[in-house]
Amino acid sequence: MKICSTCKRTYDDDTLAFCLDDGTRLSAAYSPGRAVDPDKTEILPAGLRPTEQSPSPPRETIAAPPPGYSFEAPRPVKRRAGKLWIVIGLLVLTLVGLIAVAGFFVWTANHKSSSDTPEISLITPLPTPSATPIAVPVKTSPSVQPEPTATPDLNWLDGVWQGEGYQTDTKTTWVIKLTGRGDTYSVEYPDIPCEGRWDLIDKNSRQATFTEVITQGTDRCGNNGGVMVEKVSASEISARFTHAGSRAVIATVVLSKKSQ
Repeated sequence: MKICSTCKRTYDDDTLAFCLDDGTRLSAAYSPGRAVDPDKTEILPAGLRPTEQSPSPPRETIAAPPPGYSFEAPRPVKRRAGKLWIVIGLLVLTLVGLIAVAGFFVWTANHKSSSDTPEISLITPLPTPSATPIAVPVKTSPSVQPEPTATPDLNWLDGVWQGEGYQTDTKTTWVIKLTGRGDTYSVEYPDIPCEGRWDLIDKNSRQATFTEVITQGTDRCGNNGGVMVEKVSASEISARFTHAGSRAVIATVVLSKKSQ
């Protein structure tokens, strides 16, 4: 057993030569019945070699953080505001430079145009006397008269037409015969019987609108009704009938051409 003479710490390991706390050389501990001679050289047991240990520096005790908490060093804050202001300043300077260059070019163009403009004399020269004027005949172009608008004819409706119509309000069918000659259109209903004419209201190349005037059998056929005729083909037409003063279709018919 060895003991440190400074801190009085004892060591059971006889191979140690210096104190682990303060580096003081260790000496043999005193035991009763044994005289300790400090000048006497002690012989190590067989197989053991003396070791030289340098005194270890004092260790700094670091307090452990409380359980459940972790310590993280603060990260340096990146300063981007300075870079942002530098970028904004460069943009402003660029814009100001562009405006200055544009203004210089505008001023140069205006100055050049004003210098190139000839001076206008405010003195009006007096007319010089001339010889007797010579009459020059002026060629006038004949006035162009507008061409009259061509009125569509109803030659496609000329001829004798016949077909069977169906009337929705009375749920009846009847035979109709239409004869077209020029601007005259006569109509007959042999099954009813009654007859009359169609007076033209409007027309174009494919459609015509009439007012039906019943001259015979007015007690059986409605008078002053409307008729809308449409060309289907060269040999077929269709017609829709309405009551007087109404636009609701009450009857339809398809007529085939029987003769010219």
